[in-house]
Amino acid sequence: MITDDGLDDLSDDDEVAFVQYETIVRASMERSRNSNNWEAERSYATHMIAFIEGRGLEFSFARPPDGDADFGEWFSGFLQRIDIAKVGLRLKHAARKKQHVSVLSLSLEFKTQIGGHLTAIRKIVFEADHLPESKRDALIRRIDNLQHEVDRERTRTEAAMALWLELTSAISKGATNLDPAIDRLARIVKVLSLQKDESETKAIKGAPKPKQIAPPDESMADEDDDVPF
Repeated sequence: MITDDGLDDLSDDDEVAFVQYETIVRASMERSRNSNNWEAERSYATHMIAFIEGRGLEFSFARPPDGDADFGEWFSGFLQRIDIAKVGLRLKHAARKKQHVSVLSLSLEFKTQIGGHLTAIRKIVFEADHLPESKRDALIRRIDNLQHEVDRERTRTEAAMALWLELTSAISKGATNLDPAIDRLARIVKVLSLQKDESETKAIKGAPKPKQIAPPDESMADEDDDVPF
């Protein structure tokens, strides 16, 4: 249902990996379903239960029945619980990502600098050793995504973090000669930080000055002194 390379590509975050893994395993089940038996559904359940227990995820469920008579009803409930958990995790992580995302208007100079670093990173990834092709393809997609963001009028910084996580994941799984890519990406992050600081400084300088409260008119004060009450 899932290849070793597919397992290697899963996120190190258990909850994110759950969503990724389930999507792959369900697609495999849908391709293999047969109205004459429950083999594909049982295989799906076995893979999901193994993942849930192997990763220590909080997910309660009843064990699947041995016979086919009650399996259909059990599987329908199990699949519904999986769907609820999957949607909840996707919403949770979408909200978490937004907390760490900035949107910047990059100057042409900064766009050019980042583009040069991404070209270098792409070359490093192509030449890296002990890197499965599936992981190499995933890294190239992350590079392309970041380049696409940089080319836009307003750049979302989350693409840089996604590339960082993909690179560190590849290194942790044994890929070699990728350290220069990390160095290049660090320079990209520095450029993004400079643009963020520059934008914030301009925003502060461009803010309107607070209105000054005019001092009391002394002539009015003198007139008040003449009031007989």
